[in-house]
Amino acid sequence: MRRFLAIIALSYSSLSYAQQTLYESDYGTLSAGLQIQTATLLEGNNRSGDPTKQHLSDVYGELTVEPNVKATINLPKESQLYAGFSFIYSAISGNDPSGITQHGVLMPLEKTDFTEYGYYKNFKDAGLTEEKYIGWKSGKLLEKFDANMLDLSAGAQDYKLGTGLLLANGTDDGGYRGSYWIGSRTAFTNTLIARINTNGIKLEGFHLETRPRNPTTRRNYDGVNLEYNYHDTATVGVSYINANNKGNKRNIHEEGSLFNTAYTSMDNDIYNIRLSFIPLATALPDLSISGEYVNQHNNITTQPIFDAAVVDRHIAQGGYAQIEYKFSELSWQPTLSYRYTRLGKGFDSMAYGFKTWGTWFQGEINGEFILDNSNLITQVGRLTLTPTERISLNLIYLNYEFVNPSAFNLTDSHYGNEIDLLADWAVNATVDLAAGLETFVPSEAGQQYLGGNKTWVQGMLYASFKF
Repeated sequence: MRRFLAIIALSYSSLSYAQQTLYESDYGTLSAGLQIQTATLLEGNNRSGDPTKQHLSDVYGELTVEPNVKATINLPKESQLYAGFSFIYSAISGNDPSGITQHGVLMPLEKTDFTEYGYYKNFKDAGLTEEKYIGWKSGKLLEKFDANMLDLSAGAQDYKLGTGLLLANGTDDGGYRGSYWIGSRTAFTNTLIARINTNGIKLEGFHLETRPRNPTTRRNYDGVNLEYNYHDTATVGVSYINANNKGNKRNIHEEGSLFNTAYTSMDNDIYNIRLSFIPLATALPDLSISGEYVNQHNNITTQPIFDAAVVDRHIAQGGYAQIEYKFSELSWQPTLSYRYTRLGKGFDSMAYGFKTWGTWFQGEINGEFILDNSNLITQVGRLTLTPTERISLNLIYLNYEFVNPSAFNLTDSHYGNEIDLLADWAVNATVDLAAGLETFVPSEAGQQYLGGNKTWVQGMLYASFKF
């Protein structure tokens, strides 16, 4: 599961780099940037005292360094070629609560599809190309339409569908790749994206490929997305996505064995509807409602080596509904929201990602390290305060319940409750800081799932430097 897109997400912040212009003329531009991120996390009663996870770190630190270069070439009628390249070095000292790596434990190695055993070092680091894309914008070539109505791009780049419930993160972090919680790697690879934007309408066609830690689990997403924005008071989106692993069938084998007993392939059809609107734009402009519905037709084919193929066909459903109100006339502008999310049994969590705290990594403890967005019901209450335009405070309550506990051999559905207290400070254009204190109290299902019954407490310190 992809980790947090660890860049401060205040409402006024930009997710872009602080670029330094190297060249600028009528012919185009060349710029470069650098982002350095660090995080330190402290765990008390790690994994609620799970006795089988004694080889994890109660204190661990992460570092990522990402240089980037961007270029544009100006063409007739303000059309433009653009390109970008970035590289991420990431490292972790210690072993985080995900349990992907453990200290001093002989483990099947994910990089080899678990066919080989080995030990993970306490310090793990890796460097990977992140972005590597080229694109073209139409400018005013199409005079009857909006500027840059047409945008075509290809390569390794970011893509987010709606709030990121289904598609946002294309590359795994953690394990042998170094840092985990920061999760700075997000780009999909081998992408082809075509966009049409005009008169509030956005039409997209896309091909995306993921870069998981285990290369045999690579996935392709081919889809089309249509959105309409009505005067910034309502936005509706509909999407169709085909998820498959064509050309990359997954082998089934015993851990540590090279002998395959079968292979699997997938071909899933996903239908998605999204809506966000301000129901009383004149009377209550600070009240907003949003929701999303997903219907998945999942087809998994298992082909044994010495037997006939078996096809598992099932329909999975999921979605959320949220209501939010901002008291904009009050000091600190408190914002209250409630979200109910149900992601059913067999729901394919796909490549979900980060929008803001708690979305869609649902909880800084469980959403980051333990639970996937499948077979899960969450209720989330959130209070956001803004003491100044540079400081934001979040208090988030999360209640977890399994849709079908028997899928995990559990006798109860109630997993537990988490509370996250988070503070963000955009010091200046270069420095962003964040701190968090989180706690999780497991219920009966949580105690059975984790193997411990203690209250898990976590502290977090984070810093980002953009040049």
